[in-house]
Amino acid sequence: MKNVLFPRFSDGRLWAKVSLGTLLMFVPLVNILAFGYLYRFARDPHHASDGGVQLPEWNDPVRLLVDGLRLLCFTGIHQLGAMALAWLAAEALWLGSFGHVFLCWPTLFPLTTILTLPVFLTCLMLYFPRERFRDCLCPATYRHYLRFFWWPMVWPALGFVGLQCTCWWALYGLAWFLGYGVVFASFNELLRHFGDRIYPFPPRRRPNLHPPG
Repeated sequence: MKNVLFPRFSDGRLWAKVSLGTLLMFVPLVNILAFGYLYRFARDPHHASDGGVQLPEWNDPVRLLVDGLRLLCFTGIHQLGAMALAWLAAEALWLGSFGHVFLCWPTLFPLTTILTLPVFLTCLMLYFPRERFRDCLCPATYRHYLRFFWWPMVWPALGFVGLQCTCWWALYGLAWFLGYGVVFASFNELLRHFGDRIYPFPPRRRPNLHPPG
């Protein structure tokens, strides 16, 4: 559990790479490159010989731009889904005479973000191998994977939302870059921890979770 929630980084240039991503995240439009870097980190995790996590290099800006747009698309869908769920929950609680406690949907938005973040990560995991959106449209697959991912990933999700709430206005770049970085690192460590146990299919039908090459 320690390795899942707090992965060990083994990278001599860790702080230089993180600082660059954090600074880029503060600049509108340019921050798409930072999202592309996070996408690259989530898609192609690198593990050092001692089992620690190494961050990818900052190169190929065109590819970073394309990958950044991909991650922004998934992030936008996740945020809109969490907002819709918070609105529906607020309406239901209002009708149930709890309106004096939950006055509006923003009150519930942090909670729905935490609960839906494992679904967002599972969707990304299914998308990575072939980068086709239709690979993400299988409810039975989500049900299987979330049996492994949901509870362990609630804790990194809680830290992610905590960073958003405390750093949003003044240090939003730090909150987004470090928040997603820790979440992706924890998820990659969780995938490595479970290994072949997460696959619901026979070997010949297993989805390829690692890109070719």
